[in-house]
Amino acid sequence: MALPKLETPIYEMVIPSTKQTIKFRPFLVKEHKILLTLVDTDSENIIKNLRNIIDVCTFNKLDIDSLPSYDIEYIFVNLRAKSIGELVNVNFSCICEEKIRTEINLNDIFVENEKNVSNKIEINNNMTLEFDYPNFSEMMNVYNDSSPIRIFELVSNCLTKVTQDKTVYDKFTKDEANEFISNLTKDEFSNVEEFFVNIPKVVYKSVVKCLKCGNDNDVVVQGIDHFFV
Repeated sequence: MALPKLETPIYEMVIPSTKQTIKFRPFLVKEHKILLTLVDTDSENIIKNLRNIIDVCTFNKLDIDSLPSYDIEYIFVNLRAKSIGELVNVNFSCICEEKIRTEINLNDIFVENEKNVSNKIEINNNMTLEFDYPNFSEMMNVYNDSSPIRIFELVSNCLTKVTQDKTVYDKFTKDEANEFISNLTKDEFSNVEEFFVNIPKVVYKSVVKCLKCGNDNDVVVQGIDHFFV
C-alpha cells in the first residue's frame, strides 16, 4: 500500500516593496538539506538554489528576478521561520574578547531604510540619475566580490534613467550605461555609491550585555547566509 500524502500548511506574508500579499508553504526536509550544503559554497550556487526554493515555496507565482534583493531576503527569512523555527543562535565577541552566544527571533527582523532612500540622485544642478534597486543575484555577486570593478558593474546595470534639464534618457544599452558611469567625476560617483550603501536591507538589531565585563554590545545581523540552518 502506498504511503499517504502529507498536507503542508500554507501561510501568507506581505512583500515589503510591493505590499502584495502572497501565499507560501514551508520548505521541506529535502529543501532544507540543500540549504545546509550552501553554507560554504560560491554565490552562483547560492543564487540558483535559493531562487529555486523560493520559487517552489511561493507556488511559482512571483517574478523573482524582478524583485529587489531585500524582498528576497525578507521572503526567505519568513520561509525559514515557518520551516525550521523562529529562533536562531548567533555568536559574537565582546570588546573584552568574551565569546557570547545569543538567540534572535526572526519575528523581530525588519527592513531598514525601506522608506528613507530615494532612487533619484542629483549629481549636479541640471542632471538627475535614477536607479533600480539591485536584485538578489546582483547583490549576492557583490557580497562575494566587492571589488571596484564589480561595484561599477552593479551601478551600471541598475541605471534606468538620466534626466538633464528637461530631456529624459531612458533608452540606452548596457555599454552606453557603462560609458556614462565611467565619465562621472569622483564626487558624482560617490553620491551614487551612497545610494547603494543605504539601500533597504533586512536586519536584526539588539543590545546584549556581556556577563563578564558588563558592556552593552550592539548586535546587528544581516545577510541571508545567517539563516540557512
